[in-house]
Amino acid sequence: MVAEILCVGTELLLGDIVNTNAAYLAKQLASLGIDLYTQSVVGDNPERLKESLAIAFSRAELVLMTGGLGPTYDDLTKETVAAYFGRKMQRDAHSYERLMEYFAKVGKEPTPNNLKQADMPEGAVIFDNDNGTAPGLAVEGNGKIAVLMPGPPYEMTAMFEARIRPYLQKFSEKVLLSRTIRIVGMGESEVEYRLRDYMLSHLNPTVAP
Repeated sequence: MVAEILCVGTELLLGDIVNTNAAYLAKQLASLGIDLYTQSVVGDNPERLKESLAIAFSRAELVLMTGGLGPTYDDLTKETVAAYFGRKMQRDAHSYERLMEYFAKVGKEPTPNNLKQADMPEGAVIFDNDNGTAPGLAVEGNGKIAVLMPGPPYEMTAMFEARIRPYLQKFSEKVLLSRTIRIVGMGESEVEYRLRDYMLSHLNPTVAP
C-alpha cells in the first residue's frame, strides 16, 4: 500500500507553526511497513483542498490528513473528503454525546458551530479524541482510504497511538526496518562513490548515504 500525508492549515504555509505532524506520521508509516512517497501541505481553502486531495489519491491508496476538523467556518476537511467519496454528512450520535459531556464538564454551553464537530461523512469509522473535542475518522471506498486526524500534535499523536495505528495494521503486510551507520573521517561523496555499485544493485535492502 502506498500512502501520502496531506496536512491542512494556512498557519503551516505561513510558517507560524512547524509541521511536526508530518515527521511523526512518516516514522509511524515506516514502522507499519506502509510506503510513503509524498507529503504535501495545503491551506484552509476549499477549492485547493479539493484539488490537493484528488492529486493525493491519484498517487496513493491511503491519504493521512491532519487539521481542518475544528468548529470554525474554514475547517472543511471532513466535508471535502465526504464530497470526494460521494457521501452525505450526518450527525454521529456517539460523537455528539461525547461533545455534550465535554461541555457539561467544563460548565459551558456549546455554540452551533461547536456541534459541527459531531457531523461525519456517512459510513465513516470514528476515532474518539481523548484530548480534545474533534474526533478523527476514516472513510473507505473504491480502493481508497482517507484517515483524518486533528491538527494539534498532542491530540493527533495520542489518537494515532491509541486508535489509528491498530486500524492501519490490518492494511500492512510487511515491516520496514531502518538502520543508521555513522561514519567518521569520510565525506558523503566518498561514501557514495565507494558504495555506488552496491546501492545500484540492491533494492531490498536499499542503501543511501
